Amino acid sequence: MSEWNLSDPVDRNEAAVEYVLGLLSPIEKARFEALLKVSHEAQQDVCDWQEHLNVLNENLVPEKPSAKVWKNIHRELKPESFWSNLRFWQGASASMALAVVLSLVFWFKGSFSGTGMDYVYVVQAGEQTEWIVNASLNKEKIFVEAAQPAILPEGKVCELWLMVAGREPVSLGILPKMGVSEVPIHPEWREALKSSSLVITLEKPSGAPNGYEMGPVMKKGQWTPVNKPSDYF
Repeated sequence: MSEWNLSDPVDRNEAAVEYVLGLLSPIEKARFEALLKVSHEAQQDVCDWQEHLNVLNENLVPEKPSAKVWKNIHRELKPESFWSNLRFWQGASASMALAVVLSLVFWFKGSFSGTGMDYVYVVQAGEQTEWIVNASLNKEKIFVEAAQPAILPEGKVCELWLMVAGREPVSLGILPKMGVSEVPIHPEWREALKSSSLVITLEKPSGAPNGYEMGPVMKKGQWTPVNKPSDYF
């Protein structure tokens, strides 16, 4: 999903069904949940897919697939995405395919509980998402993903800070121009994380010398609690 353009209705809809089925990786899921916070269209896509799958759940009698079917599912799903595997579904009987859908829904619903991020901060410029910052207390890490980073003056970078009350601002590193960076959550400020604001400053490539000598503040924001997948079922 990381290569999808979530502003495109088709890509966003595909991401929504994989989210509802629980097929997204933790990073992909966190990215899509960040979009859910700010996009009514994404929220509607999720609701639509939940409604479609719930109809199957209410109207069909569960059918236990054979061992051969599960073996084929495992072989097909392992290397490729959900959408690539539709060729397998097309070759199966209607009752078998519907039974597999229901089984996947229940299995992924249980497997992904508690594996998501706890807090998200979406850095935006107008309607454009520049970076997505996620915090996982369970993994004790902060993940910073570049979406469409701001174009900066030559020789300048953006540095992210956690403004912990009563202590020197904590640098969460230089915001990446592409990909995802990870920052360990230190025990000293772990408990204060959720109540601490975030600040982005403009710095030299080496970053600020310390938390008291930051460059010009570009943006300020707050963490938003992330809804778990179970909130959408």
